[in-house]
Formats: sequence, C-alpha cells, structure tokens
Amino acid sequence: MAVDRAKIAAAAQRKVDALRQADPARLLYTPFDSEWQIRQAFRKRIYRDIIEPNSGNPQLALQSLQTVLKLAENLLAEPEEPTFRKFRRHNGHIKRLVVEPKGVLQLVIDLGWRDKTIDFETWYVFTGKNYHNLRVGASVIKEILRNVQTQQQEENDARSREEAERKSSEEKERLRVQFLDDRLSVAARAQRERRTGVKVDVKSISARKPTPTEARIMTIHGEQQS
Repeated sequence: MAVDRAKIAAAAQRKVDALRQADPARLLYTPFDSEWQIRQAFRKRIYRDIIEPNSGNPQLALQSLQTVLKLAENLLAEPEEPTFRKFRRHNGHIKRLVVEPKGVLQLVIDLGWRDKTIDFETWYVFTGKNYHNLRVGASVIKEILRNVQTQQQEENDARSREEAERKSSEEKERLRVQFLDDRLSVAARAQRERRTGVKVDVKSISARKPTPTEARIMTIHGEQQS
C-alpha cells in the first residue's frame, strides 16, 4: 500500500497549527517551521533594543515586556473588543512602561499598533489585518520573560550562597582570632608567673565578703544591736 506523504504532512501541519492556536508560548518549534524567521526577528529586537539598553534597570524592562504582553493577550482573547484595540499615549502607566523605556514602543508598533490622533490626543490603534505577528510576538515575549526571570532567580540564589559563605568565613576568622588572643593571654600570664615566681590561681580567688552593716552583742540582758 503506497504512503501518501502529502496527506501525512498536511495532517501534521494541521496538528501544529492547532497547538499554536491553543498555547503558542509552550509549543516546541523546530528551526525550520514557517514562523522561525519572525520569532528570531522578535527575539533579536527584544534583546538588542529593550533588555540590553535597559540593563541598568532590568526590573523596568521586565515590567515593560509584561505590559506589552498584557496588551497583546487581551486583544488576542477578545479581538473585537474596542477597548483592547487602542490605548492612549499619555496614559500614566503606558507612558512609564511603554513610551519612555528604550525600544518598547517600537515593539508595540511591530506587533501591529499604529499612532493615530483622536480628539486631539495621540492614541495607538491596532490596525493589523491579521493576528499572526501579534500571536507570534506574544509567544516570544512570554518565552523571554520566562528565561530572564529564571536567570535572575539563579543569579539571586548564587548571590545568597556567596553571602552565606562570606558570613561563614568571617565567623571562622573571628573564632580563630579569639582563639589566638586566648593563647596569647595564657602565654603572657605564664611568663609573668615565671618572672615573679608567684602563681596566680584565678579560680581560687574568692569574692570578698561584704562588710557587715550591724553587729549583734550578747549580754546578760539579751541580744543587743550596735
């Protein structure tokens, strides 16, 4: 029986397309699939234009990417919802996390939003004819966020281990210095005893008894206090 390779390939492609629609961020792509070049372009732009230029404030870069991802996921979930298709440039949250950080606004434009004046204000409106780039871009952002957060956690764990090792080393050094000081004190006392011929037993020295504040005298008339 002849194998219809075209039908097998078509069935495999339909399965891959279904997986992409269900959860594009978790799909294991091969380097030769049709979206590889688009994903590589998004990765390059995000690392080169957002993460590296904002390396002095990596938390801001992550927050910016999370904001862009939220914009994309909202629109993908409800593509016909007008409020998800546009956002105002001068919105405080958008200005701080999308407009001002280097490279973030260009990423939004690459995903399909374009600037447009509405009622004398600048808005960004999604004008993409299809959601292909938006979906692929969102999956890449999610992938990069996961990778960067994992890397940051590993770096934090490494710093915590280094700090614990440093404190342990300092404590060992403190105990060593204390031990040497004790030995020097013992050696100095022994040298003084040899020189003076008087041996001091610290343990045998008892505390002085307090001076009595009153005396009791026995007389023929009984006990009296003085």
